[in-house]
Amino acid sequence: MKDLNPEQKRAVLAENGHVLVLAGAGSGKTRVLTERIAYLILEKKVSPERILAFTFTNKAAGEMRARVQKAVAGRKLPFWVGTFHATGLKILRREAKHLGFENNFAIFDEDDSISLIRDLVKKKGWKKDEYPPPVLRNRISRWKNALIPPEEALQNAKRAEEERVAEIYNRYCGELRRCNAFDFDDLITRVVELFASQPKIKERYSRQFVHVLVDEFQDTNAIQMVMIDNLSSKHGNLFVVGDDDQAIYGWRGATVENILQFDHVYKDTITVKLEENYRSTSNILEAANTLISYNEGRKGKNLWSRKGEGELIGLVYADDEVEEAKAVRENVIELIRSGYRRNEIAILYRTHAQSRALENAMRRGGLPYQIIGGVRFYERKEIKDLLGYLKLINNHRDDVSFRRIINTPRRGIGQSTLEKIEGTADGESLLSAIRRDSVLSGIPLAQRKKVEEFSRMMASFQLEASKMTAHEVLKSVIERTDYRKHINRDPVTADTRLENIEELLVETMRFVSSSETTDLATFLEEIALLSDIDTLKADEAVALMTLHNSKGLEYRAIMITGLEDGLLPHYSSFDDNEEMEEERRLFYVGITRAKEKLCIYTASNRMRFGSWTGNEPSRFIKEIPEGFFECRRDGGEVPGCDDIFETVGSCSMTDPGGGYASADSRFREGVFVIHPTYGEGTIKKVEGTGNDMKVTVYFLGKGSKKFLANYAPFKFR
Repeated sequence: MKDLNPEQKRAVLAENGHVLVLAGAGSGKTRVLTERIAYLILEKKVSPERILAFTFTNKAAGEMRARVQKAVAGRKLPFWVGTFHATGLKILRREAKHLGFENNFAIFDEDDSISLIRDLVKKKGWKKDEYPPPVLRNRISRWKNALIPPEEALQNAKRAEEERVAEIYNRYCGELRRCNAFDFDDLITRVVELFASQPKIKERYSRQFVHVLVDEFQDTNAIQMVMIDNLSSKHGNLFVVGDDDQAIYGWRGATVENILQFDHVYKDTITVKLEENYRSTSNILEAANTLISYNEGRKGKNLWSRKGEGELIGLVYADDEVEEAKAVRENVIELIRSGYRRNEIAILYRTHAQSRALENAMRRGGLPYQIIGGVRFYERKEIKDLLGYLKLINNHRDDVSFRRIINTPRRGIGQSTLEKIEGTADGESLLSAIRRDSVLSGIPLAQRKKVEEFSRMMASFQLEASKMTAHEVLKSVIERTDYRKHINRDPVTADTRLENIEELLVETMRFVSSSETTDLATFLEEIALLSDIDTLKADEAVALMTLHNSKGLEYRAIMITGLEDGLLPHYSSFDDNEEMEEERRLFYVGITRAKEKLCIYTASNRMRFGSWTGNEPSRFIKEIPEGFFECRRDGGEVPGCDDIFETVGSCSMTDPGGGYASADSRFREGVFVIHPTYGEGTIKKVEGTGNDMKVTVYFLGKGSKKFLANYAPFKFR
């Protein structure tokens, strides 16, 4: 610990009880967590298996484990470190029988859940337009995370469509149980349910973990806090590290109140602030400090650095998004010429849609890039198909995977045959059902032979899986199903899709070579828990990602695009002070990713809904003193920032929506709205601009309705 600064050392050596470490960006929080765990093991003689550490990505968990093992002279340690979902999964693998599940349960990802809901909606004879499966899944997720069971949701329903949605929720939970599957929410909510219904099990785990440590505590939600509290309840040693100024996940349920109220909930709390930043230059940090000081909901701290003043922040005022992207590209080229590596540069934006112009500019400049958090590798069709085989091999009750692969590649088993199988399965899993004569007898002879052949193949795969590694099983599936031949039927996409298959084979080989357990079930668990950051490759390429995905990363040079009111801050925050503060925190996170160079871009025009609209520079620009900026227009330097700052309005929060963006910017495809009569809906189409703008909204159970935007009585969420 000789290299720790005084505050870091104070945190590591804190007495037992509740400890809150307010760790600013780049202040060495991972080092503090690592040293704390090593200190507990080496100095306090705490057995490693009695330590539980929560992280927010598998990558962070792996780094923490490696650092702790290095700190304790390379010993392999059995302490629990992982994400909330990984820890929940570990507990459920041991205790699933107490919830009525088998321990080899499947994990349904978002796509699996939506597929299951789509099937339920279809069987009810409802229109997908009136009951969109993604919207239903989000509603079900909210119920689960509020610990509202289907029975209570049905009881609380006040309208017919609410009853229908609650009925789908009930059937969805029933199908999960029948498939012996948990969805992603279940990996936490079911653990909380388990502890509530089985006090002895809760007692056993809370007794086991003498020390519970939590990283990125500001990103925890209500249900995770219940889980933390349960696991730390016996010994009361809870060590949390976080930064209230980096709480940016309120939109997915995280609550900054967990960190803001921690010392009020636990009266014995010791609070330590880490304010020395080891990442960025002083200009970057002082700009960030000034910006975030406008937030009222914060504990308060002031980052500082010994790395010197550094360069001014670049501020580029472009005419439109094409010129903005061109200016970004030229800046990247200039950085590379001056000695920067491509993987030391990142381009950040508020929404995925902004990446299109940037990608075009990168391609025109011949600059290799990788997008973080776009279409994920494991969501591509060919990968989902092969994983469908692996999931069904691992869990014969996974009917969602059965439906996906029964006729992929095509083997003459069409929808009518599938419906006959489902109609005679009598509650049994579909894979088990096709092994019964009573089911097969109702299928025409030609299709019956195909079904029997599929059944024998799956039985053979299941036998192989009991003896082979995950890599060998995948290789067998690809070869015996002629999946490459299936891909080659479409010559336009074949090369790319074949490359993806080879990448999946490489991934299973990597898993087998680096894991103690090489079986199929363990591999499926690993990929089910991957996040966007976990899939980040160390390629020699410029990184493109949203500001949300940049959390936890750092680069020598950062470029933040789209600093306009309506984008950053996002238009959805204009009427809500808490959401506006989260938008400011999001910008703060982007700024503090930069080590040496930071450049901010704003465009006066941007394409929306097929037409150009004018934009005002973000109010957040005005919150940073002008002296921190070196200003440019369309890539060319201009004398001072007056012309840019004059276009930025007042930053008063007393009227957060006043005069910063046209009403048009509030209405975009995918926005969630609430109508006083029709209830919850999603904007699906926007036509026209200004007073002539019309929006089409899909309401659950009501179908599509069209409104004049100026007169629509919506509330926005």
